[in-house]
Amino acid sequence: MSKQKPRIPRHTECLNCGSPLSAQFCPQCGQKNKDYNLTFKDFFSVFLEELLDVDSRVLRSLKLLFTKPGFLTSEYVKGRRVRYLPPVRIYLVASVLFFLSLTLNTLLPSVQNNEFFKEIAETGDLDDALENALESKQNSLTNNGSGLVAVDPDSSHSGMQLSLGESQYDVNQGDFLSNFSDNFAKMMFLLLPVAALQLKALYWRRKKLYIEHLVFSLHVHAFIFSLLILTIIFDFKLTMWLVIISSLIYLYIAMKQFYEQSYAKTASKMVLLLLSYGVTTILVMTLTLVVTAVGLVMGNS
Repeated sequence: MSKQKPRIPRHTECLNCGSPLSAQFCPQCGQKNKDYNLTFKDFFSVFLEELLDVDSRVLRSLKLLFTKPGFLTSEYVKGRRVRYLPPVRIYLVASVLFFLSLTLNTLLPSVQNNEFFKEIAETGDLDDALENALESKQNSLTNNGSGLVAVDPDSSHSGMQLSLGESQYDVNQGDFLSNFSDNFAKMMFLLLPVAALQLKALYWRRKKLYIEHLVFSLHVHAFIFSLLILTIIFDFKLTMWLVIISSLIYLYIAMKQFYEQSYAKTASKMVLLLLSYGVTTILVMTLTLVVTAVGLVMGNS
C-alpha cells in the first residue's frame, strides 16, 4: 500500500505571525509550515495526528514516572520538556483522580466491594443500583462514628454530633467528609513547597535551585497519589502495606538517581525527610480537621 506524499508548503512566510520561514516550524511562534487549505480528509488526518501526539505524551510521561524514578525530574531540569507532560499537570491529574476516587468511595461505599457494579450487571438498572448504594451509605452514617466527630443515633439530623471544646453541634456527616476531602486536597498542595524546602535544606551543598526540588516533589507526590488510588479500589490491609513499601522504595531510588549521592547518604537523608515531612503532614491534617469543623459550624449557625 503506497503512502501519500506530504503536501509541500509553498509559503515563505508564517501564516500565523508573518515571520520568514526557513524550516518546518516557524522560529518565532512555532506553527508548522504547511498548507492550511485542507480538505475534510486532511483535516481529519491532522486532528488524529494531534490527538495521538497528546496521548503519546501522556503515556510516555506515565510510563517513565512509574518505571524510572527521578528520570522525569532530571529531564525537566536539563530542559528536555516537550516530549513530557509538565510536572504540575502530572501532579494535578494524579491528585484529582485520587480525591475523586476518595469522594466516590465515601458517597458510594458499595463501589469498594464491587456491589454497585455487580448489581448493574445483574439487573441493568442504574437507578436502583445507585439508590441502594446511597441507602447503604445512609445506614452506615447512622450506625457508625468515632474520634473528633461522632454519630448521635438520637439526632434528628441523621448525621453527626461535632464536639468543639465544650460545645456540641449537629452537622451532616456527608458534608463533613466532602468538605474535609476538598480542604485536604488544598492543604496537600501547600505541602509541596514545604517538601521542596525540606529537600533544599537536606541537599544545600548540591547547589540546586529551589524550583528543582519543587519539580522533584511534584513527581514523587504524583506517583504516591497514583498508588493511593489502589487503596481505595481494593480495601485490603495488604494493599496499603504494598503501597507504603512501594512508595518508600520509589522515593529512595528517585533521590539516589536525581541527587546522585551514595547509598548511605541517600538512606540517611530519606529518613530525615520522612520524619520532617511526617510531622508536617500530621500538623496539616489536624489543621484541616479544625478548618473543616469550624467552617461547617459557622455555615450552620
